[in-house]
Amino acid sequence: MSLLDIYLQKNGKKRYDVFKETGISQQMLSIVNKKSVSSYSVKTIQAIANTVEKSEGTVLDELLQLENENAYFEVFNAEDLLLAFKNKEPYILIKGEYKKEMEELAKSQLSDTETLGLELGSAGLVTVLGEVIIQLVDLFSSKDDDKKKIESQIRKYKFKKLNENEILLYLRQLDY
Repeated sequence: MSLLDIYLQKNGKKRYDVFKETGISQQMLSIVNKKSVSSYSVKTIQAIANTVEKSEGTVLDELLQLENENAYFEVFNAEDLLLAFKNKEPYILIKGEYKKEMEELAKSQLSDTETLGLELGSAGLVTVLGEVIIQLVDLFSSKDDDKKKIESQIRKYKFKKLNENEILLYLRQLDY
């Protein structure tokens, strides 16, 4: 889980903002992003605190609380979604206007029962052929690169409508 990204997002910031305001390297922030809060250095906590304009104690308390909650990465646009895919987020919460666009993608996915039936009936061959066809369509498609990346990555996730304003994406492998 990318706890640092989630925390910064909730405070209207990104890792780049921490780098820009404090000089702590983006590589270091990337490494920290993959660790638990207990392994964050004092320097890192101070840098985050300076960026979000809160005390170090408050930042540490909020990070620990987030870690205990297993917070979802919230997405409001394509840029946020691509960042979530890049971070390999297990749970992604789609909110706002972007939810409508994701509902269209959700309609194009087969249900678990339909997928299982196709895979069993074809001895798994349909999965391979389907991927080849998708890659060929993407090759000749006029869609922008971000849209292609999203459509490619979204196949790894299942959709669950939480309410009228939110959709939860979670990795398919978490069901097993």
